[in-house]
Amino acid sequence: MAIISFDKESVLDYIPEYGGNRESSDPCVVSLKFVPYSRVQEYSRLLAARTRGVADAVKVAELTQHVQKKQFVENVEAISGYFVGERKVTSPAEFFETADTDLVLEVIGAMESTARLTGGQIKN
Repeated sequence: MAIISFDKESVLDYIPEYGGNRESSDPCVVSLKFVPYSRVQEYSRLLAARTRGVADAVKVAELTQHVQKKQFVENVEAISGYFVGERKVTSPAEFFETADTDLVLEVIGAMESTARLTGGQIKN
C-alpha cells in the first residue's frame, strides 16, 4: 500500500474530536496546513536557539509557548464554529489564546500528523 501525504500549501478542514465536537450537528472546523517533519524541525531549532542559556523554567515555558503560537498562527488559516461566550472567534491567534489546552494541542498534533489529520477531515 502506498503512503499518501498532504502538500504543505494545501489548506485542509479538520474537525477536532475534543469535547464530542465531531458528533455535533454544527462542529468547530479548523482550516489548516499540514506541517511536515522538516518544518517541525525548524520550529524545534528556533525554540532551541531562543532557550539556549536560559535557566529559568518559567522563561523557558514562556518561550516554548511563543514558538507554539508561531507554529499555530502560521499554519491555521481559518476557524469556524468556535465561540467565547456569545462572541464568535475566527482568528487563529485569538483561538490559541482562548481555547482549552487539550484542544490547541489536538490541532497542533493534527497539523503534524497525516494520520490524525485524515481522521478529522470532513467526510463527504
